[in-house]
Amino acid sequence: MYNEGQLHQTCRCGGEMIIHMHTLIYKGKVKITNVPVFMCQSCFQYKPHPAVKNDLSRLIQELGGNPKRSRFSFTEHNEWASVVNDTFNDNGGRVEVLEQAVQQALSERIDLLLDLFRIASEAADKKWMEELEDRLLRLVPHTVSRIV
Repeated sequence: MYNEGQLHQTCRCGGEMIIHMHTLIYKGKVKITNVPVFMCQSCFQYKPHPAVKNDLSRLIQELGGNPKRSRFSFTEHNEWASVVNDTFNDNGGRVEVLEQAVQQALSERIDLLLDLFRIASEAADKKWMEELEDRLLRLVPHTVSRIV
């Protein structure tokens, strides 16, 4: 089974691909910063990390042919990308310690979201609860794949 939390893989050229926070340019107009991609250390090929591919595709569809915004962070649209970006920055971009640090950060983010969910529940704020539930569900595959 493919581990969505994986932070490195082998490129088609045989080189090692590692996680990298990349800026994508859409339609030559929009800068989408902090997109987790795999980048090959040998041929410099890159591709979006599988954990963000669906949200990235959805975002590009939402932008359409004539985007209104000129710059934003992908971390606003993908919870996992946010955790990876924060962890990457906290560790000075050192990939060798990143995998364990990301798993720790995911656990902490889930704990925070669960605490917020409890508060939202006590406040009977259905909209906030739905938002938090959606954010939690987006993180679960990344933690479950580490346990299996």
